[in-house]
Parts: sequence; C-alpha cells; structure tokens
Amino acid sequence: MKGLRLLLVFCSMVMVLAMTVGCKPSVPSTFISPGDMEDLLYDYHMADAMAEQAKGNYAENVIAYRTAVLKKYGVSQEKFDTSMVYYMRHADQLHTIYEHVTQRLQDKAQELGSSVGTAGSFTANGDTTDIWKESSSVVLIPNEPYNLYSFSVKADSSYHKGDSFVLNFQSDFIYQDGTRDGVVVLSLVYRNDSVAQRVMHFSSSSKYDLSIDDPNSLGIKEVKGFFLLARNNDMNSSMTTLKMACLSHIHLFRVHAKKSADENSAAGATGPNGPDGSPQPLPANAQMQMAPDTMRRQ
Repeated sequence: MKGLRLLLVFCSMVMVLAMTVGCKPSVPSTFISPGDMEDLLYDYHMADAMAEQAKGNYAENVIAYRTAVLKKYGVSQEKFDTSMVYYMRHADQLHTIYEHVTQRLQDKAQELGSSVGTAGSFTANGDTTDIWKESSSVVLIPNEPYNLYSFSVKADSSYHKGDSFVLNFQSDFIYQDGTRDGVVVLSLVYRNDSVAQRVMHFSSSSKYDLSIDDPNSLGIKEVKGFFLLARNNDMNSSMTTLKMACLSHIHLFRVHAKKSADENSAAGATGPNGPDGSPQPLPANAQMQMAPDTMRRQ
C-alpha cells in the first residue's frame, strides 16, 4: 500500500513537470523559428562582411547579399520583418539567439586562423597581465537591459602605483537601418577615492583600444567600466528592425610602469664588501653618496 502511494506521488510529480515544460512560451508558427533565425542571422553577418570586402558601393552590395540570404532560406522580406518585430518584443529570446550567433562567429574566425585580438603583443611582456575575467564576448541590442554590459575589477597586492590599463576588443555590427552608436567607458578609482575615466564611441566593425593610467602614482583601488549600445533618435529608423552589436576578443591589460634608470641603479646598489669579499646590500635607511659632478635632482 505504501509502495502504491509512493508511485502515485511520483507520477503526479512527473505530470506537473511535464506541464511546466509544456507551458514554456513557444514562437508562433507564423514567425521564423529561433533555430532558423539563428542560422539566418549568422549568414546575415557573413553577408555584411562580404559586402564590405566586395568592390563597388557598400550599400548596394549589402542589399544584394542580404537578399541572397533570404532567398537561401526561402524567407520573404515581409516575413523576416514581421519576425523581427516579434523578437524585438521578446528581447530575452532575441538576446539568446544573438549569443549563439556570436559564439558561432568566434568559432568560425578561429577555424580560419584568426588571431584572438591583439593579446599576443601584450602578453609577450612579463610586466603585462590580462585581468579580464568576464566572458570574452558580449552581445548588445538596443532593448533594455540588453543594451548595457558593465564590469568591475578590484585591485589587489599585484597592482603597482603608476600602472596603466588597456581595454581592447573587436566590434561587429548588424544593422538594417539607423545610426550605429556604441559607447565604451573605462574608469579608474584611485586609492584616495578620486576617479578618472575615458570615453570612446565606436560605430564600425573593427578593433578598438581604450587606455587609461595612473600618472600621479596614486595607486589603484578599482578598475571598472561598461559597454553601451545607444538607442538613436533617427526618425528614419524603425524600432523593430535588426540592430545588433557583437563584441568579441575582449581583453583588459594591466601594464606595470617601467622603472627609470635611476630606480634600477638604486635597486642594484650594494654596500662595502663583506669578510668574504662579496658585496653587501645597503641598509634600508642608508643614503647613496655621489660625487658632486654626478649628483642631480631626483
């Protein structure tokens, strides 16, 4: 009897779970399915890249290539537009699709032998460290909250006074209409709680660098910033057309300041020879004696 009761409870739980899964919102059949939309948007991006490289007028090229993509999937411009209206109103689904598209684009770039940004030129130096711990790719669309991505890195004992920082990334845009306007902000919170920041707008598919430093050697408490895809107020721009910014190969490099010749000399200075003839280090409070003609203001 007890076993039968347990079986009934188990069956009830299975039915509730099945109903919960079955109640998840699905895309109406009148619109392009998420899987097909992902494939279509991936090819849309590839079409834009080909249009930029092709000879002739870019605007004419991109229309021709995008038309070819729609023809490939047997989708009319009207169905694509109405589907985009649906997805723009369901931004969470659209954002998930965009994330998949971005990952596929990165995989394709690596397959073709593309370098991962400009990381190599930085990491070759022992005094440089990539402190970016977030996802290496970000997808932004104009709809809140998916139009903003913020980040923050707390400083630790490995940070030095005078450190500088370089944020670099690759941006790719897919826009049907409207003005592209991406914004990136990089800020430093110094140990005395003062703040410095750099702001840069980006609007094309390209690599970008944004740098900031600690010129007064105040010491760093925090490095933070954000990426933003601004919603433009262009009267000729539709609120429901395709607008996407893919940011990839994101790196945030911390670069230690190079020591001056005087600092290196002081670091290697030694005192009188010991009993065994080996040079002995100067005491911590010792002052270096220099001949008058070699003395100079520090």
